[in-house]
Amino acid sequence: MADKNIAGSGATSVAPDLVKVEITDERDYVGAAQTICLNALAVRAKSRGELAAQLKRRGIPLDVAEDVLDRLARSGLIDDLDFARQWSRSRLSSKKISKRVLAQELRKKEVADDLIAIALDEISTDDEYEAALQLGQSKARSLQNYAEDVRERRITSALARKGYNYSIISRVLKEVC
Repeated sequence: MADKNIAGSGATSVAPDLVKVEITDERDYVGAAQTICLNALAVRAKSRGELAAQLKRRGIPLDVAEDVLDRLARSGLIDDLDFARQWSRSRLSSKKISKRVLAQELRKKEVADDLIAIALDEISTDDEYEAALQLGQSKARSLQNYAEDVRERRITSALARKGYNYSIISRVLKEVC
């Protein structure tokens, strides 16, 4: 089995997909499910849906998986609303992606639509515009030796790929070009 260091903490943990457990009864399923979840959560926060999918892939029965996930939720280790808030803030600041793309990412992580809406409502239009402006300014600096029409086209394309709508893109272009 391969050990891996968890985020420079000095602690080691078995990689979640490498845990091979021979299961003989219900208690073994519970223990295996807990181990899988805790090892997965040691790497980064995950949504309940991500953990459920991982348990299903690993052959844990649905009723055992639900019981373990409920227990983890009661203990505060799984909180989809908190996960959605943290994920969206982190991705907005680091990747400069729009709320629309954030919603797509959270849906892929199987976060409920109502929780996605709550998390994204906490990101103001000004926050989203500021992220787009930072991306536009960064792109403009790298394109300063190009003609103005080329800069505008490339900045527009970069912002569109990040999911920004035309009204935000046009505001950014007025600011940086």
